[in-house]
Amino acid sequence: MKNLKMSDSYKIPHVNILDKELSEGKLRSVYFICGEDTHTINETITKIENACNPYIASDFDKEKISAEKGQLLITTLDLASAFPFGSEKKLIILKNFEKLNDKKHLKEYLDSPPEFTVLVIANYGNIKAFKSEPFATLKKSKYFFEAKKLKGRELSGWLVNEAVKLGYKLTAENAHAIIDFVGDEKSMLSMHLQKYINYIKDEKEITLDAIQNLSSRTKEYTIFDLQNELAKGNKAKALDISFNIIDGGSEIVYIIVMLTKYFSTILQSLEHTKNRISDAEAAKLSDASYYYYINCKKAKYFLNEVKLANALRALLKADLTKKTSAVEDKALAANLIAEIFQK
Repeated sequence: MKNLKMSDSYKIPHVNILDKELSEGKLRSVYFICGEDTHTINETITKIENACNPYIASDFDKEKISAEKGQLLITTLDLASAFPFGSEKKLIILKNFEKLNDKKHLKEYLDSPPEFTVLVIANYGNIKAFKSEPFATLKKSKYFFEAKKLKGRELSGWLVNEAVKLGYKLTAENAHAIIDFVGDEKSMLSMHLQKYINYIKDEKEITLDAIQNLSSRTKEYTIFDLQNELAKGNKAKALDISFNIIDGGSEIVYIIVMLTKYFSTILQSLEHTKNRISDAEAAKLSDASYYYYINCKKAKYFLNEVKLANALRALLKADLTKKTSAVEDKALAANLIAEIFQK
């Protein structure tokens, strides 16, 4: 197996740097991956698993563990330290590291990791205490990687590249429109990208018309349908669509995030109009696609600051309620829509 030569100077790199070495069959003893980009973390774990497979002859030498509160890290580390069952390597994948309490035990393992084990640890969230253990040793040992959540042009560029990989053309502007429609979660974007591809069939470019028309051809509503009904002041239809979105598998948190962006953009549009800023420039300043920005400007029912302030307060309250109580998503959606239209 090839050995890795790495520089002594070290900053926490993005997991993307692993792509080349994994494709060349180079494996590290430990991979600790943290960040808010769940899609990329899971995708990277799959790449590591694929790179390990040629060295694993028995299913007993591959373990996937999803940590729960109260579970002990030392149990997983003991498993990682045990010899494989006839394979050259054993692979241990531990997810949800953030839920464990005895994290410092990892330091002892890192001091002398066994050569026959590849230990992959996923922490779904950012790490701030870099100077504390085991993170300081992870950093020093070059086992620490980060999956930062892409935003703005970086996320649009990623979506364009995903379309290219599938053999389709997608402009940066239309990629931005999809992000405005769907949100910034890569898993949701990948799912909707496949829906657009299935919709256009033999066409080779995902156009704005396809993006706009897809939801009207199906029974599945999108966040844009909800925004459009809110813009008309149609409370009953907005509630129906909210329930439909939740029934489709989305959580109320997704609705809250997307509506917060929507109403914030409307508020920004009022200010940009006062300052006589062109729509094209205003869209850039609002970090929105041109189409999305124009759609926000057309929200007649909310083109005053009093109604907007009320809507944003309702969203803030809903967000706090979700974080501090066990209220059911549909009940919270009903309260949210009612309070958005409260006079």
